[in-house]
Amino acid sequence: MAQIVWWEIETPTPEAFQGFHRELWGWTFEPAFADTELGAEYWIIKSDGRSLGGLQRSQSHESPRAGTRLYVEVEDLEAVLQRVLALGGKVERPRTGLGGNDRWFATALDPSGVSFGLWTANPSQAQHGLGLYQQPQPVQHLAGQPVKQW
Repeated sequence: MAQIVWWEIETPTPEAFQGFHRELWGWTFEPAFADTELGAEYWIIKSDGRSLGGLQRSQSHESPRAGTRLYVEVEDLEAVLQRVLALGGKVERPRTGLGGNDRWFATALDPSGVSFGLWTANPSQAQHGLGLYQQPQPVQHLAGQPVKQW
């Protein structure tokens, strides 16, 4: 059976990708393959010293749109979406349920134009009755329309 052994992101603005994801997840970026046949700027994406994947400067100046989306599991989906916005990202799709009481996701764009997903098994804090989100919090949706977010 085939196994995924590596993933990488390609963007014309890797500096924007690095700054955003460094602040959001604490990832670090180690330059790699400078004196090889690759012929492109490349970084190893790391978390707690462990290699997660790669980042490459694309030859095109177009932001990527087709491809695979990476999903990151989070505890508090709404808090992470608010952090995405604070760091200059955009919400593509707010919290979306997939049935049951343990399957929700959202998608966002980082400032370099890379789309990524967020996954949680946790209901929103308002559904827990903790009162952390007493009023719907406005979240700016990618299409420019405000979305009520609990």
